[in-house]
This record gives sequence, structure tokens and C-alpha cells, in this order.
Amino acid sequence: MAGLPPLADIIRQLTRRVAHMNRRKKINQLLKANAKKASAKLAPKKKCTYISKADRLKLAAEAAQDPVIAPES
Repeated sequence: MAGLPPLADIIRQLTRRVAHMNRRKKINQLLKANAKKASAKLAPKKKCTYISKADRLKLAAEAAQDPVIAPES
């Protein structure tokens, strides 16, 4: 019995292979996540910036105070 029994040797090889695959999987997940974040930054923004209710009321008041001058033709 100089070497390991065949069953133990097979288990050892499988665990090495699984660890290697897990490492590759994690690296691929990180790369995909970074690529997704980069593409999201480059994509146009879908929403406009939020305007609070107080600011909307101020804008409406300013618009009501300023008379609209229509060009006469």
C-alpha cells in the first residue's frame, strides 16, 4: 500500500476539479458584474431628476407671475 487506494485518489481528483471550476465561476461572475455596471453607466438615463413638491409650486408661481407676451403679426 504505497499509494492511496483508488477510491480516495478519485475523490481527491474530483475535489481539485470542483475547486478549480468554482474559482473560474467566481472570476466569470465578477467579470460579468463589472461589465454590466460599465454598460449601465454608459446607457442613457431613463428617469429625469426628481423635483420636490415645493420646487414645483415655486416654478408654477413664477410661471403665473411672468406674463406671456405673444408676438403680434
